[in-house]
Amino acid sequence: MSNTRKNQKKSKGSQYKFRRTEYRFYQYWIIYYTERYQNGSEKDFATFIKAKSYDLAKTILHLKLKEDLNIKPRAIQGFMLHKGYRNARNFKKLSLSDWADVKNASFPNLNNFLFKKEMTRPEGYSSRFNQFNLDQIKKIGFKKGKDNWAVKHRTGIARKLNERKGLKWNGDKWVKWNKDEMRKTKNMIINALILCDNNRKSAASHLNISRGKLYKLMARCATKEWWGQNYPPPKPIPPRVSSDQRSKTQKRVMQHLKSQGHVFFKKNTACETKRLKNLRATILKKQIDSQKLLIPKIRKALESNNNSRTLAAQSLGVKIATFRSWMCKNKHLVNWAKEYPTNYNRNEK
Repeated sequence: MSNTRKNQKKSKGSQYKFRRTEYRFYQYWIIYYTERYQNGSEKDFATFIKAKSYDLAKTILHLKLKEDLNIKPRAIQGFMLHKGYRNARNFKKLSLSDWADVKNASFPNLNNFLFKKEMTRPEGYSSRFNQFNLDQIKKIGFKKGKDNWAVKHRTGIARKLNERKGLKWNGDKWVKWNKDEMRKTKNMIINALILCDNNRKSAASHLNISRGKLYKLMARCATKEWWGQNYPPPKPIPPRVSSDQRSKTQKRVMQHLKSQGHVFFKKNTACETKRLKNLRATILKKQIDSQKLLIPKIRKALESNNNSRTLAAQSLGVKIATFRSWMCKNKHLVNWAKEYPTNYNRNEK
């Protein structure tokens, strides 16, 4: 019996299901959250939100606090109020008067006011959940001054990057680096930089080392000035400027040019005339080319319909007036009446 109990999974509470369900009707949620202000202080509050799901209730709280205080709530924790809900303090079910108070104090409401109650934080708590011990914090972590680990164990041993050229750390002290090994490492770094367009991060990935390790190896092989002169890093891409900032900059530049007498959008009559002439010529050329493409289509339709204009237009799926306009536009290229005569054409004697 004991083994079966161990194998059974721990049943999840009802609130776990409530938070992952979207209801057809509005439900009342009690939300506990923390407000952090610009001066670094924090306050804990509790409020009621009316929503069809837990995620929607949190979204409503976010939007309301952003509208009122321009802050973002932190450490949000919510519970749905139901018929079996019990108060955490006195472990009693909600009465009818309690439900009426919840309904009246819930948000959204007609007055668009968020009713919230401040929850006093116990002394010694860094948040609603965590309690910290100052004495324990002082014993752990990094220490300053002479008590620092690096000061005790690395003083007189550690060297700066510009002092490591031609040296190698063997675990106890710095010794001279073998020239053949150093030359081999230097050539590997140079090949990686050439393949990666002198990008240090990509070269480090190519060599399967970190970027910091690459810089240390480069400092031990040659000076920083040598690497910058022979294999300079690529220029960084400038950050993307927002549209509002770009618009302000353009306005400021235009006002400065205007104050110096610069005239914007000045019209040049000769250039404008030439531009319009070229535009008309281009449009006319496109029209002529499109008309020439219609000639084979018209010929095929007439030949297959015994030179009948009406049947040819029907075979092409256009009106007879459209078909005749096509023929009229190309009559300077093809003599339709002579090449494709009909019974109604009057032959010249």
